Amino acid sequence: MTDEKASGTIVSGRPAAVLGSALVGILLATGTALASGSLPPEPLSAGPFANFAACRTYLETTHQQLSAMAMPKPVTNPAGGTRQVVIYTKGVSQDGSEQATYEAEVGYEFRHVDPGRRSIITNYTWERYSMSCHGAAFDGTLERGYALPGIVPAP
Repeated sequence: MTDEKASGTIVSGRPAAVLGSALVGILLATGTALASGSLPPEPLSAGPFANFAACRTYLETTHQQLSAMAMPKPVTNPAGGTRQVVIYTKGVSQDGSEQATYEAEVGYEFRHVDPGRRSIITNYTWERYSMSCHGAAFDGTLERGYALPGIVPAP
């Protein structure tokens, strides 16, 4: 996704997403990715908008709503382990007089300790949003994905 990810905060990054349900792993202790996958992009619809300003306002509102989901620190799950929602985005950008884009990734990290393996298992799913306004015309897609669990030695 991006080289600038910082767990639990909104950071500069590239493409986006929200509320995925597939499991996603991060990295093995060796730093190699196990595997990942994604579903085909789904079209997003919004509008119709009366003008470019209304379309851009929709992008900014979406950015605020997704950013509000970010969790600065992992939260303990009642069943054990932790969960955290992380957001990677640069926010709304405007190129030209009536063209604006918004890309964001919403990541869902779930961690738990596997005592038998003496390891921390991390599952990660993501949703990537890619939206744009060309004048009053809106275009957008949502892609969802995952990777196999990441495993690191427990301290």
